[in-house]
Amino acid sequence: MLNLSVAGMLEKSQLSSDGVWLLLVEVAIPDAEEPLRLVRNNEDIHWNGHTWSAFNFKLGEITEDNKGKPQSVPLQISNITQTVQAYVEEYNGLTGELVILRVVHSQHLDNALPEMEEVFNIQSTTCDSKWVTFYLGCDLSIQVRFPFRRVLKNFCAWRDHYKGIECGYGGSMPECDGTLQSCRIRGNSARYGGEPSIPEGGLYA
Repeated sequence: MLNLSVAGMLEKSQLSSDGVWLLLVEVAIPDAEEPLRLVRNNEDIHWNGHTWSAFNFKLGEITEDNKGKPQSVPLQISNITQTVQAYVEEYNGLTGELVILRVVHSQHLDNALPEMEEVFNIQSTTCDSKWVTFYLGCDLSIQVRFPFRRVLKNFCAWRDHYKGIECGYGGSMPECDGTLQSCRIRGNSARYGGEPSIPEGGLYA
């Protein structure tokens, strides 16, 4: 799994939490203005400006060939309502379409970045009365966005979210200038959003 955000690491380290990790799936639909957005949950959620519909689906294990190379990941989506099957029948199994899997935390849905994101394409599809199964190709997993944000040597990425979840500063001092020195003055350098150890110019992915 990819590195978690600060908020995610805090949740992961807690012995107990009121929130849960949620798996989101986004399936591209040809000729549609919006993709199919589903969340494995008992109720709809609103994340990143969109509504994700509660739906029953499950992700299987990655299969490998005799050389140990990943082949496919089965994604099973409930077919009780036949909603997804209608798309499958109309668009040739949705073969070749993109599927994006994301993980978010229910207590941090205001965070626009997922804790994990993987991009696949649909290689083949099967349907029965219970499940629509997409076999997802792993060849697009190199499109994983990591790191999610621009990383600079001497500038805090949390400046625009001063006192927010990532910054974590709870004192009374006014907004800082985004430098490590300013963060140290506030006694908050452990949460500094820059990376002093990287070369000048920063990194971006």
